[in-house]
Amino acid sequence: MLSNLPPCLLCSNADVKVYLDEEDQRLGPSTIGSSRTDVSPGRILRCQGCGFAFRQVRPGDEELSGLYRELDGKVYHSEFQGRSKTALRHLKIVHRYLSPGYILDVGCASGEFLRCAADAGWKTVGVEPSEALCEKAREVLSGRGELICATLEKACLSVSSFDAVTLWDVLEHVPGPLRFMRTCGYLLRPGGYLFVNVPDLDSLPARVFGARWPLFLAEHLNYFNQESLRLCGELAGLNFLHFGRRLASFSIDYLLHRLAQHHIPGASLGHRLASRCGISRTVVPLPLGELYGVWQRSS
Repeated sequence: MLSNLPPCLLCSNADVKVYLDEEDQRLGPSTIGSSRTDVSPGRILRCQGCGFAFRQVRPGDEELSGLYRELDGKVYHSEFQGRSKTALRHLKIVHRYLSPGYILDVGCASGEFLRCAADAGWKTVGVEPSEALCEKAREVLSGRGELICATLEKACLSVSSFDAVTLWDVLEHVPGPLRFMRTCGYLLRPGGYLFVNVPDLDSLPARVFGARWPLFLAEHLNYFNQESLRLCGELAGLNFLHFGRRLASFSIDYLLHRLAQHHIPGASLGHRLASRCGISRTVVPLPLGELYGVWQRSS
């Protein structure tokens, strides 16, 4: 019954309404990662107070950890050119705030951001639960930095160790976003910076595409806007500094394939035409409707 909806997972407000009511299914290999074939996001609830939205049916920590550990990384690997360009944009954001030091990338995937950071003189540590992606990251880094194949909770990192911690497209995937962000804050040295990028429900792409927004995915457990993301950082004990938006780069082939999965009109035809014209692997930047925030731990 709709009257039995749970309270907001972020601010505990009881005024929660159904935002998107799609069929719920159990998360599995077909629903997570870039190789996913099922994109149904399930029932999404939204807090009428802080604006935070969350998937009602959620896996536990251990179940989710097992799914990501066995993640198929083939499609993710195939998009390395676009992901490398996106990683460089991420590094430019970091460099607006501090010079190279000791950086932790949580959910480092195949290591493109860590590679860019190492090239720029950073001492790097990456945490990634997917065995396939972690192996690729080791290949990409070639020994420059430490890689831990585990969830953040099981990585056994020392508190107050890092000048910067980054969560690029991670906080939307975790069962407890506030707890996760607080843990990242503990890992920062006094005065260190936390960088977080998430899907923004109030963004123009989200409003234009509605239920067909490409960032509505089964594996996305959390959705934010500026108010809720700021609140998450505040409750985690961090000092908010800045919001911004960055472009993500993908091949035309990948982009049109994903749009077709979300039933965007013309995407399937465009995918076939791009293949015939030989432009499928051309990499293009685009706004997906994401939001990044920057926080600092008190000195």
